[in-house]
Amino acid sequence: MSEEKGVIAMNTSTGLRPLRTSDFFLLMASVFTVSMGYGVVLPILPFWLERISGSLSVPWHTGMLAGGYMLALFAFAPLWGRASDRIGRRPVILLGLGGFVLTLVLFGFSQSLWLGYLARILGGAFASAVLPVSLAYVADTSQRERRARRFVWMSTASLLGFLAGPALAGWLSGAAMTMPSGTMVRRGAIWLPFLATGAIGAVVLLASYLRLPEPVASPSPQRDEEPQRQNGGTLKALFLLSLLVFFGLGSFEVGLTLLGQRNLGLDPSRIGIMFMECSLIMLVAQTLVFSSLARDHGRHMIVAAFLLMAVGLGLLPVAAVFGVLLFLVGLVSAGAGILIPLLSYLVSLHGGASQGAALGKQTAAASLGQALGSAIAGGLFGVTAGAPFWLTAGLMLIGVAIGSGIGHGLPERGKRAVGTAGEIDESGSG
Repeated sequence: MSEEKGVIAMNTSTGLRPLRTSDFFLLMASVFTVSMGYGVVLPILPFWLERISGSLSVPWHTGMLAGGYMLALFAFAPLWGRASDRIGRRPVILLGLGGFVLTLVLFGFSQSLWLGYLARILGGAFASAVLPVSLAYVADTSQRERRARRFVWMSTASLLGFLAGPALAGWLSGAAMTMPSGTMVRRGAIWLPFLATGAIGAVVLLASYLRLPEPVASPSPQRDEEPQRQNGGTLKALFLLSLLVFFGLGSFEVGLTLLGQRNLGLDPSRIGIMFMECSLIMLVAQTLVFSSLARDHGRHMIVAAFLLMAVGLGLLPVAAVFGVLLFLVGLVSAGAGILIPLLSYLVSLHGGASQGAALGKQTAAASLGQALGSAIAGGLFGVTAGAPFWLTAGLMLIGVAIGSGIGHGLPERGKRAVGTAGEIDESGSG
């Protein structure tokens, strides 16, 4: 493989642009950074709000801040996706990553509620330039079979970031709180995790600027246009399923944070443990289940995953023992871990030549769902702690109904996409 002036050379035998291992790791690192930046907020957010606005409005503002972030993702993801189809993947990813790092640090140092809202909304807008465009970059450079594997790895990077965020927040905040009262480190219990995450993001941004090239345009996009024309209805159903599963995640994250902090009296470190478990279970589910069963039994896996989420969410409010709570969190996490990479893979298969636009629309649908879930959970929790969980469990059952009616949309067992058999992976990546 040759490389010239920061552009990946094309594999003329397949019409694809080979993806080097180092470039793939940079894409994974970018997604990891954005997910870690989102995860680092969750255990600290109620305590940040108590410092800024007092305890009475914590549930409301917890939901609204999380919802505002996701609403910005919804609004901007399709725009960034279309922009990357026109001007290239690399500049959009770099701009989004840089803006996200700056807004994350700004939120950590915010001393007013309006500035916190501004930082979270801008953070969501910039994050929407990284998540779908990184997937589009992978889709540009991968045949169908290899694309499925790489999408799982990208989702794994996102989950690891979400796992690292709460862990980092709990560790740094807990360590800072052990320091003598009045010291700078003790005062930094809130902003220190954001500063550390911003520093990691700055390193990833610099490495991406120096090493991540731009893939050249494919001269034969027709290879994916026919599935796109034939499966418009399938795409719409997949967008709706993405909205539902991320509504469930948004409601689950906000509801779990408030349930732990206000009803169970858990500190940030124990809330962080629940989110760490969530990420670990999702990681195991997607790597062990998606790679084997889901690619051959897509519809059945969608139904089973939504059922797991419905059961876990419906029983969470009545869990009085921490061990039972962890088990139910595991059920929700397993369902989400199956659905997230599976739905992205299906959208990519039906997305045609405009991968950025298709994946941007899916990110928009997912973000709208998570914004609504977060905001509604915060509002309903103030009425009764169980309301957001029970409402969301009912919506997951709608996902079961839609999933049972959708076709597989995946390659049959033992079959490979056209052109895959002759693919030469010059990059050495999986």
